[in-house]
Amino acid sequence: MATFVLVHGAWHGGWSWWKTAPLLREAGHRVLAPSLTGLGERQHLAGLMPPAVINLDLHIRDVVSLLHAEDLEEVVLVGHAYAGMVITGAAELAPERIASLVYVNGVAPSDGEAMVDQLEAVRGPEFVSRIRGFIAESAPFMPAPTSAEEIALRWSITETSDQDFMLPRLSPQPTLTFSQPVRMGNPDAVGVRREFILCTESGFEPVAERASASGWGVHHIDTGHDPMVTTPRELADILLAFAPS
Repeated sequence: MATFVLVHGAWHGGWSWWKTAPLLREAGHRVLAPSLTGLGERQHLAGLMPPAVINLDLHIRDVVSLLHAEDLEEVVLVGHAYAGMVITGAAELAPERIASLVYVNGVAPSDGEAMVDQLEAVRGPEFVSRIRGFIAESAPFMPAPTSAEEIALRWSITETSDQDFMLPRLSPQPTLTFSQPVRMGNPDAVGVRREFILCTESGFEPVAERASASGWGVHHIDTGHDPMVTTPRELADILLAFAPS
């Protein structure tokens, strides 16, 4: 039995794996899908904590604390989109607990890079300008999509049932999570296996190219940005191949 820890992307929550997590469990594996502080079922914490403390470091600690609290080992640590930042940082702090890192359309930062530094290549200058505006204004949160049309445009999720499920569950994203850089340098983290899953409608081709050049495995799914929603079976099948034997 392998252990999968599934970390959601920006504006999402642990709920975003509602189709994929059961498929991994049906295959006999342990699956945890936590929500990062201030998001998902933990959104209420955003109103109880100073915005200045809800940053990338805290989200990294969310994951590392889970690994330690549950005494998890040989973990397949999966990060979607923004969570590429989170799992990268988690590997720096707890490499001994991680069998592999899997980036699902996930950003793959270098030392000292922030989420906002990754966005122009994958989302274009207009989106980056908007995000940098929130950062410049010291806005505590960046609003979530509020319509089915925006979900379809941003994440290529077009099924009405999926849109209806997601809309009430999306959360504002803490701005500091996009502006704080990740710090790398632990030599033990370098040897952790890394895999990249590229979805063809996501705009993450430049990240996949860098991943391939770095010797990572690169896998393809013909779908939009959220394969855990739009093609859960295909995503689960790829993830199952990474389960430690």
